[in-house]
Amino acid sequence: MPDSAGCGTIVQRPAPLLQWQRAAFRARIPRMALTLFPFRYRDAATGKWVRARYKATVEEIAQRHAQWEITGPAESRSGNAAMFRPHYRIVAHAELKRLEDAAPVLDPHRASPPAIDPLEADLVRTFLRRYVRYCARTRRYAAMQGAARLYAELPPAPLHPAPAP
Repeated sequence: MPDSAGCGTIVQRPAPLLQWQRAAFRARIPRMALTLFPFRYRDAATGKWVRARYKATVEEIAQRHAQWEITGPAESRSGNAAMFRPHYRIVAHAELKRLEDAAPVLDPHRASPPAIDPLEADLVRTFLRRYVRYCARTRRYAAMQGAARLYAELPPAPLHPAPAP
């Protein structure tokens, strides 16, 4: 069937693209770099010059404001640049140093406790046993648990004490 121009070919249009297809298609098209300018404009209500809080192209500025002037150098942006991401986590230098350093050793005295003689261990055991009982009566449970933990770390008492010299 010939069209109105007299040609014998019929041009069929492709089906419209879905949204994800349009986005993928746009990503392959190289974008022109935008040239953005800082500017100021005269406020219509007050008549005062106001510095704009954003940068825009000359066409956008002329479209929005009757009186305006460019106040700084142009900034060129391309579409493939990394843009601002407010939730992207940047590691500060101090935190990076902290992460690179070796972890500190907590309670190094517990890793290799000093040796105590049996008489000292017996005195400590007696004290801790009485202290656990005192803490339980006065309802100081956190202190009681800490003392019981220390009591468990002590070496066991010998069944027969060594004769005194």
